[in-house]
Amino acid sequence: MANRKLSNSFLGISADANTTSEATNFPKENAINRTSPQRHWRSTVTTDTRLVINLGAVQTNLTCYLDDVNFSSFKYQESADGSSGWSDIGATKTVEKDPMHGIYRRTDDITLTGKQYLGILIDTQTPVDNAGYFRIGTFAIPMSVVELDAETTVEYPYDVTLPSSHIVENRFPTGKTEKIKLGRLQPMVISFALKTGVHQNIKGQAVQEISNLLRDPTNTIFLDFNLGESWQAYLVKKSGDLRASLSTPATGTADFGSVLFDVIT
Repeated sequence: MANRKLSNSFLGISADANTTSEATNFPKENAINRTSPQRHWRSTVTTDTRLVINLGAVQTNLTCYLDDVNFSSFKYQESADGSSGWSDIGATKTVEKDPMHGIYRRTDDITLTGKQYLGILIDTQTPVDNAGYFRIGTFAIPMSVVELDAETTVEYPYDVTLPSSHIVENRFPTGKTEKIKLGRLQPMVISFALKTGVHQNIKGQAVQEISNLLRDPTNTIFLDFNLGESWQAYLVKKSGDLRASLSTPATGTADFGSVLFDVIT
């Protein structure tokens, strides 16, 4: 079983002016805003389009996360200056739909040959929602990724709810009612339970790393189930108390019990 991955730090990036296409009210900067995947970037066409990301410095090995897109395939590319000399990084990537949210997302580990600019090239295709544009809700690069022990289990899904603040109930004189969901993509709250075996799976330095990572509920956390499905990665925030125990005779180990996460949508 593959290891679960967690991170609460992200590479500082910027959306570059060399981006091929940008709708007036949906600028490229929206794509790197991790606070809401619904605040997205849009192209103005559905022909070959490249969103250019300035990585801030020459990079090599990166984990890349794409959320709430409306295209089924794309390529990662690299360039030294962001405007010329583009070359592909690996093969074409296929984006699959998350059956829980009904949206398309993907995470990949990629290797650059020492370049500062990353291109997300969306080739000519019909968007999955038949829109007249391509869309990216969030692009992020998690750093300092911590891997949990392979035996750590995740209960999936733990719960699925829709906040009442995003449901409007209309009442009619006849006594009948109807409920209307607000927004294109409702802010589904999906909670996951992260469980370890008691004093078995998380040991040594990882105890402190994971405790620090999970302590602050305001932190955005990258959570990758790493189970072979490219869509099974999320940006989440911890929900509820962190419960961990450290005791003898297994000094330096921890049992985190259940840790619940809310998906940021």
